[in-house]
This record gives sequence, structure tokens and C-alpha cells, in this order.
Amino acid sequence: MEVADLNKERSTLIIAVMTLVTIGLSLIISTGQTLSRQEEAGVLHLQLSARSVLQAVESSLRTGIITRPDAGLFRPGTAEYFRELERSGEVVFVGILDERGGRVITSRDSSSETATIVFPPDALGTLREQGEWSGRATYGKDKVYVYARNTALGNAARQDAAGKPLPSFLVVGLDMTKHMAVYHGFRQNALFQAAYILAAALFIWALAMGLLKRRELAGKALQLERFQAKLLDNLPDGLLIVSPKNVIRAANPAAHTILDAKGSGLAGLALDQLPDSVGECLLPPEDGADAGWQRKTAKGTHLEILSVPLREHDEVGVRLVIIRDRTRMRELEKSLADAEKMAALGTLAAGVAHEIRNPLSSLRGFAQYFAKKFKGSTPDETYAQTMIREADRLNRVITDLLYLSRPRSVQPAEISLLQLAEDISNLVRMDLEDRGVTLDISLESQSVRADEDLLKQAVLNLVLNSLDALTESGVETKQIHIASTFGEDGVWIFVRDSGPGMTREQKEQAFEPFFTTKSKGTGLGLALVHKTMREHGGKALIESEIGRGTTVALFFPDSEDTEYDWSAS
Repeated sequence: MEVADLNKERSTLIIAVMTLVTIGLSLIISTGQTLSRQEEAGVLHLQLSARSVLQAVESSLRTGIITRPDAGLFRPGTAEYFRELERSGEVVFVGILDERGGRVITSRDSSSETATIVFPPDALGTLREQGEWSGRATYGKDKVYVYARNTALGNAARQDAAGKPLPSFLVVGLDMTKHMAVYHGFRQNALFQAAYILAAALFIWALAMGLLKRRELAGKALQLERFQAKLLDNLPDGLLIVSPKNVIRAANPAAHTILDAKGSGLAGLALDQLPDSVGECLLPPEDGADAGWQRKTAKGTHLEILSVPLREHDEVGVRLVIIRDRTRMRELEKSLADAEKMAALGTLAAGVAHEIRNPLSSLRGFAQYFAKKFKGSTPDETYAQTMIREADRLNRVITDLLYLSRPRSVQPAEISLLQLAEDISNLVRMDLEDRGVTLDISLESQSVRADEDLLKQAVLNLVLNSLDALTESGVETKQIHIASTFGEDGVWIFVRDSGPGMTREQKEQAFEPFFTTKSKGTGLGLALVHKTMREHGGKALIESEIGRGTTVALFFPDSEDTEYDWSAS
């Protein structure tokens, strides 16, 4: 069974998460850098604008438009000039400050609350040291961009106690509202784009994860389908899907084997198209009947059948039929029953041999004494001879019982079947001639691997049974045929006769101890043959019909490891 690798799933998930995190971090860094560059560009623009305004104001002051050339004092219209610049648009204020940041003259009215400029702590120090400073400052409640530069304009009009001119700073404040609006708009745009890209990445990531999951599920489904297909194809039990109209929709290989399907197979066939009584065995149980396992027999095969409705199926009435071939199991059960019977018989035989043989010997001895004493006297001599024959017969029964119940080790070797057939022919030649029976021998296989003594005894028992059957039946053609042929992994030996044949009940009981149809038989001959074949790991079969004779087939496997498939019989 194939099992999904969980490590691959974790690796795929980790890679996907790391990819998403990398995209997010890259997007954040890229957006931050873009906003920083935009802010720098805006500040640079404000700085250039402020510097241009300041240069223009300084140039105007130098040309005397605003100052008096003779006294170096500011004209009364200087503040008004600054206010005109303020009205022009981006300029918030223009003015001249002293070294402490105090106002000398500005475009704003001194009484206005918004006229105070609040510089950063280090701005004035930088301005005094470097003579120039630019940056953001607070002008009342507003944020303005201020550019200030040291200028000598008006220094002569402002002197200290020693008469030295005091430094003044020309400052320009630009309105940052538009700039900030543009920056905020750009930042909003950038953040929106970043959020959109991140959302798109999340969406694509979710889709990718969904596709990966579906692909993974599809792979697992394919693996499960392959596993189920292999499982169904290799199940020993037959599986059929049968429609409500009793038409086979699907069948696994075991079902074809069990039902011995020919041609195109079982799929598409109606149950009434199946041979013999097979179709009847597969019909659903009648209403009210037990829906459990049903035991049926078809074509000599013992089957167990279970019919289960498929409620999950789209079509109502579809059912699953499970078929088990119990023929081999029945044979094993029968073998176990025979073994138990033989064990009980062995116990009985041991007790019988001990309790009967000793007094039987005495009885036979007295019978022989009376036979000699009453020799020539009728009917006393006849009675005595009858007692001797019956004692011998009873002794043979006890001997057969002991042999039947006593386990014996088999010594297999290569046996010449031609020599075996000739030996048996010599043993029964007189009986054959007296009863007018012909013995034919035809051997395809010239040898067999078996225990010589057991094989000879088994074949001899079968020939003697055939002789008795031909003698008692009174048939015209009296013939016994010993034959052999090659089988799969073994050799078959057949003993056939042209006798009256056997009924079905007789065939089923033929190998049971003490069962016989002969008037003087013990019923142990075929039981001994059956025991011999089991000891060889082979099989004994009987084929017979009334009026068509009887054939007993013996199968001997080629080696001790080979076991006959009883279900094939």
C-alpha cells in the first residue's frame, strides 16, 4: 500500500509561506524606499525654491530697491515688499532676523500670533557657524520649510556698543501644504498599490495552495484508486456488481476464475446467461430470507455467496455480490473429519486386535481340529471348513483395520509402471482366466514416484474390486484397463472396468471404511487406497455412471513438495 510522504507536504507548505513572507518584506522595503525618495525629492524642490526666492530678495536688497543707499537703512516699504512676496503663493513669510533669531523685519505683522518662528534647537548655531541653514520649522501652528542665510545687508544699520555691525539673517519660509498634500497623496497611492499587490500575492498564494492541495488530493486519489484496483484484482474472493435487472456490471479476475468464465468474460452478461445453475446461485435472496452468507453448489463447486446492496450508488437496487470458493475448504474439512474418524478407528482397531485375535486363533485351531476329525463326514466337515474361512476373513478385517489406522512412513522412489502392471497381471492371471476378464495395459507415462509396496497394494485392490464388480454384475463384456498419463506436476494412473457402475450416493461413500456393495466385501479396500494416496500427497477420484463402468484415478505428484490442488477436482 502506498502512503503519502508527510515531509513533502511540510516542505511544500514551508516553501509557500517563505515565498509569501519574502514577497511581503520585499514589497515593504520597496515601498519604504520609494516614499523616502519621494520625500527627498520634495525637500530638494522646496530647498531649490526657497534658495531661488532668497536669492531674488537678496538681489533686490542689494540693488537698493528696498534699502537707502546713503544710510544703509531699510526703507519703510520693505515689509510691504515682503508681504507682496507672501501673497504670490508658496511664500509664507520673508524677513530678516538677528543673530538670536529675533525679528528685525518680516512680512508678518508683529501683533499676529502666527508671526513667531520656532527653529529647531541646533538651527541658529548651525546658521551662525556655517552662515546657512535649511529645514523645517514651526511658524505659529503651521509647519513651514525655512531657508536662512547670513547676509551683510542692513548690518551697518545695526551696531553693537562698540560700533561694530551686528550680523543679520535673511530667511524665507515656504508653504509645505501642497508639498505635503502631494506627498500624502503619493504615499496613499504607494500604500494602496502595495496593499493591492500584497492582496494579489495572497490571492495567488491561496490559489496556488489550493491547486497544490487539489493536486495532492488528486495524487492520493490516484494512489488509492491504483491500490483498490490491485486489491480487487488480487482478492481470492470473487466480486460482482449486479444491476437491478440482474446484469453483471463489473467482475474481478477471481470471479472469472471461480465461475469459469469463457470468451469475453462476465461483464455485460445477464445472470440467466451463465451456464448450468451458476446464475441461479447469484440471484438476490427472497424477501424475508436471511441476507447472510448462502451456501450453493454449482458445477461441482461449493460456493459461499453474500449479496450486499450498494446504497451509496446512484442507481437504486444495485448490489455487490461476494463469491467464495469453499471447495478446497470442504475437502480440508472432510480430510479433518476422516483423520478424526481414522484416529477413532485406530483406537478401536487396537482394542479389537488385542481382544479378538487371541481367542480367534484358538477358535481357528479348534475349527481345523474338527475339520480333520470329521473329514469325509457331511455336513460336519463343511461346517468346520466354513468356520476356518470365516476366522481367516475376520483376521484379514482386523489386519486391514490395523493397517488403515496405523501411520506409516512413505519411501518414494522411481517405480516402473510397466513392471508394476506385469506383476499385478501375474498375480491375478488365474482369476482373470476363471472369470473370463480381459486385462489391458496402456502406459503413456512409464514411471511414477511412489512407495512401491503401497502403490502395488493400491492398484491390486482396485483390480480385485473391478474383478468382483464384473463377476457379480453378469455383464457380457468383461474388461479391466490399467493406464497412465502425464498430468500437471505429476502422473495419473487409471484403473477402469466395464462393470455396472455406481450411483452418486455410492461414489460419495466409496472411500469410507466398511462401506461396500459386494456380498462378501469388508469395505476397507477403497479406504486403504484413499489413505495411501493421502500419504503420498496425491488424490484418488472416482468417475462412474450406472451402466457405463467405473474409473478410479490416482494422482501422484512429482515431488514431496508438490501438493495436489483438490479444488481442481
